[in-house]
Amino acid sequence: MKKIAIKTSCTGTREWSDVSHNIGSGCSHACLYCYAASYALSKGYIKTRAEWLNEKLTPRNIPTKAGVIMFPTAHDISSYYLDSSLDAIEQMLVAGRDVVIVTKAHLECIKAICAKFTDYQDKIILRITIGSMDEKICSFWEPGAPKPSERLDALRYAYDQGYTTSVSMEPILLGVRDAIVTYEQVEPYVTEKIWIGKMNSPDTRVDMTVAENCRRVANIKVCQSDKEIFKLYEWLEDHDKVEWKDSIKKIVGLE
Repeated sequence: MKKIAIKTSCTGTREWSDVSHNIGSGCSHACLYCYAASYALSKGYIKTRAEWLNEKLTPRNIPTKAGVIMFPTAHDISSYYLDSSLDAIEQMLVAGRDVVIVTKAHLECIKAICAKFTDYQDKIILRITIGSMDEKICSFWEPGAPKPSERLDALRYAYDQGYTTSVSMEPILLGVRDAIVTYEQVEPYVTEKIWIGKMNSPDTRVDMTVAENCRRVANIKVCQSDKEIFKLYEWLEDHDKVEWKDSIKKIVGLE
């Protein structure tokens, strides 16, 4: 893929793409910090967070706005969405678009993507989300998502198949040491960038009526304090593959 310019003045998904595309509503990964679930709840689209686990197809045309497309942003590529995701990705690629595929990857889904789009490798970045390699931590924050070991296997598989590979470490799920361990395990299989970012707005996105959630969020705030983020930045700032998300740029003075 031709190099995608990093948009230093943008935030969120716009650091990675010009436009987003989704084909469904709901996600079985059940991530406690999920922006899409929190937003749907706040707007009354769902009555409870549990409703967000119900995956439903909402077919739509691919974006017409020019530029790089990020897919998906409001759900993931689960087994339920896989066939429709393959169709959507094909539509975007046939239309000549560059696509950043972002997923907490199921190995079977990555294998299907890699098998189908060998003729379009130069148009795709596969960006696997791995916020920690600690399975207990991931099972708390991302109870329905693949284990980090499976995501690492998926990353390695895509790398071995010759795809442009990337990792999103947003959100990091603990603190400095855990983030460094995660970076070191994923880095050998990344050909593009490793994006690192904090957990955004946990007080509003996480269900704070649950006592254990409150305890975990309090720990996140300690582990990801400005002081700790500076330590992480100093440790990894000279690593060429690292890019910092806006949540960290604000702290270390890169904005």
